[in-house]
Amino acid sequence: MSDSATSRTGSCQCGAVQVQILGKPMEMHLCHCATCQKLSGSIFGAYVTVKDEQLTITVKPGLNEDSTLKTYKDTSGASGNANDHTFCGICGSPILNRSPLMPTMRVVPLGILEPYPLSEDGTAGTEGQEGDDGETWEMKPRMEYWCVRKRKWVGETGAELVFKRQPDTDEDLKKLMTIFGLG
Repeated sequence: MSDSATSRTGSCQCGAVQVQILGKPMEMHLCHCATCQKLSGSIFGAYVTVKDEQLTITVKPGLNEDSTLKTYKDTSGASGNANDHTFCGICGSPILNRSPLMPTMRVVPLGILEPYPLSEDGTAGTEGQEGDDGETWEMKPRMEYWCVRKRKWVGETGAELVFKRQPDTDEDLKKLMTIFGLG
């Protein structure tokens, strides 16, 4: 299951929370909904979806996990689902999102993952992570959600599935299941 050539590590802004994804993510997507705009502090959120067993989250030794990892249950989304948003209680960086519609999957903000390995002095390097196949982490988003809220000046991504809002037809859901390897 895990493929070290496609593993990625990352952290929150202050470094108190570390994440590791083993193997290839199921997909990468963009979301332009109001919730993702507020969570990211930007005009859309960029995420990778992984299976539970691919994701490891650790808190820096000496820190209390309960006060460092916080979860906000969001019931304000247009989907009507109560999504959990986990974040660092020290610096506020988003760590992951959980949806009741995908109980065995986690959605990780792409921005907390390191695009390059750290050099020996701890600074960011400029090359892909060791053994990276060059495509897995530079992939384009396969889906875009809530494009009705997309800023007009944001270009086309070439996403395979583009939704004005949430996917809601049986055909849309079937396409999603195929992308997630569940259909």
